[in-house]
Amino acid sequence: MKRCCLALSLFALLAVHAVGQEPAPLKVHMLGSGEYSPVESLTGFKKYLEERYRVQCTTSFSKDSKSLPNLEALKSADVLVVFLRRMNLPEEQMALIRAHWEAGKPVVALRTASHAFQPADNEVFDRQVLGGDYKGAGSYSTPFKAIPVKEQAGHAVVQGVGPITSKGYYNNGKLAEDAIVLQVVESERKTPQPVTWAHTYKGGRTIYSSMGVPEDFQDDNFRRLLTQAIFWTAQREPNVLKLAK
Repeated sequence: MKRCCLALSLFALLAVHAVGQEPAPLKVHMLGSGEYSPVESLTGFKKYLEERYRVQCTTSFSKDSKSLPNLEALKSADVLVVFLRRMNLPEEQMALIRAHWEAGKPVVALRTASHAFQPADNEVFDRQVLGGDYKGAGSYSTPFKAIPVKEQAGHAVVQGVGPITSKGYYNNGKLAEDAIVLQVVESERKTPQPVTWAHTYKGGRTIYSSMGVPEDFQDDNFRRLLTQAIFWTAQREPNVLKLAK
């Protein structure tokens, strides 16, 4: 009887200790290649995340369009961040990426990610996973200001995010019916142009933003937007995971 009570007491002590433990790190895997210096930008953002939050980042960065190293790490990732352009990957690598989104796991996609792969995969990734409809780039240098949609100002992804001045707006056609536009181009147009939106695919949360030029990654508002997008898609609270310095 004493042994039983001792075992129960030990179990209770361990349970209390477990409740007080820090949450497991959020595992983020980043894919970067192509235009707009994604490798350099994501390398800097990786450091930014890891210095401030309980996050473990792995990467698959490439200077060409034919392969991505270290893709095996994606299998254990919670969130996939995609900043690629027209990759022509070996089937075994593409299969690993498809497996992530087909499992309904979180995705955050930036700028050229709307056409990250070859046409057949783009059709699925852009239209179905992200809920977009990429129609090509406009001017590569014309500035625009992304502002939160008033009705979505309280959404976790844009909460506390001020206007962001970027450049080179990307055109989209009709978004998916269930896409939620979070940021638009500030203008006098009757129908504002979407910049950032949320979507779901097979139960998994996704965020796409057409921003991502190198200057954006130096903007505190953009870094906040991207950080909150990562945690929101993972259904995790960034303030809980923030490390004390």
